[in-house]
Amino acid sequence: MRMKSILAASTALALVAAAPVANADDLYVSVFGGLNMLADDSGPTDGNVGTWNSDADTGFVLGGTIGTSLSKWAQGLRVELEASYRRNDLGGDYRTDTSANPDTGTILGNMSTFAIMANAWYEFDIGSKVRPYVGGGVGWARMHGDMQALTSGGDSDTYTSDVDYSGFAWQLGLGGRYEVANGVDVGLGYRYFNGPSFNDFFGGSYGRLDNENHAVQVELNIAIQ
Repeated sequence: MRMKSILAASTALALVAAAPVANADDLYVSVFGGLNMLADDSGPTDGNVGTWNSDADTGFVLGGTIGTSLSKWAQGLRVELEASYRRNDLGGDYRTDTSANPDTGTILGNMSTFAIMANAWYEFDIGSKVRPYVGGGVGWARMHGDMQALTSGGDSDTYTSDVDYSGFAWQLGLGGRYEVANGVDVGLGYRYFNGPSFNDFFGGSYGRLDNENHAVQVELNIAIQ
């Protein structure tokens, strides 16, 4: 994990250091928002005597960036710093053993992640106002998980898990931008985001809940003149 953090920091510093070579006219800011789908997960309970399954509702992602073109180095290349926040509610169920009278119940809660990313994107010039792009980024993220395991069968005990984890994050993406006015673009993009996992899920008895996300987002990009 330490090596991943060092890699993320080194890449971010390299991208920031490269920004001054761009012209001031190449700077832009953007805001984005959209739907975030946290991947469902499953696993064994403590001692591998039961199972659990999570079922995430569709949530949201919001964020903003400041970026610049590096066309002096490579035509179509741009880099940016991004801050984002995503959140999903979760449901699910668990079964702690396979005996005739198993301990079963439901899982309720939410999972959110704040991230700061250094991204690099490559835009393709296809001879129109539409500019497709691909790329990705690395950075740091903080995950917060607030969960309850509610037992059934007359047992009133409730297991809770309210924790935060920080660490390495990365993403890949693609999309397209369309110029609607001079210096103003709108875009549609897809992101696969992977952040710190929900370790010690319910004190470790449920293992780990992965932080894998698929997002579809709309973007508004404005050049800084």
